[in-house]
Parts: sequence; C-alpha cells; structure tokens
Amino acid sequence: MAVYAITEGVRPNKPEGARQLGFTDELWSTVELCWLEDRSARPDVGVIQSCLNNAAAFWYMREF
Repeated sequence: MAVYAITEGVRPNKPEGARQLGFTDELWSTVELCWLEDRSARPDVGVIQSCLNNAAAFWYMREF
C-alpha cells in the first residue's frame, strides 16, 4: 500500500488466516480504531493495553 493511499484514508484489509495466527477480531477492531482520522475517537492506552493482554493470553495458550 502506497503512503499516499494512507494519507487518503485507505487502510489495509484484515489478512486471510489472521485469526489462526492469533490476530483475533478484537485485536483487528482495536487496530482499526487506532486508524480513525478523529484522534479524539481513538482508543486510549488502557483499551489498547487490555486488548494486547487478551491477545497475549491467546498466543500464550497456543504454545501448549
């Protein structure tokens, strides 16, 4: 994706097979929220930390 596309608000789609790699719907939704043009609508660090903690737990459980 070219840099100019990002400045125009174009964002990548969720990759196929992402969930099997641990990229959950919750994590993807949080990433999309971080891309909002309106900075005040973006999640705060607490929301991001919670999402990453949940993702880390998912990844940790997959190791066993």
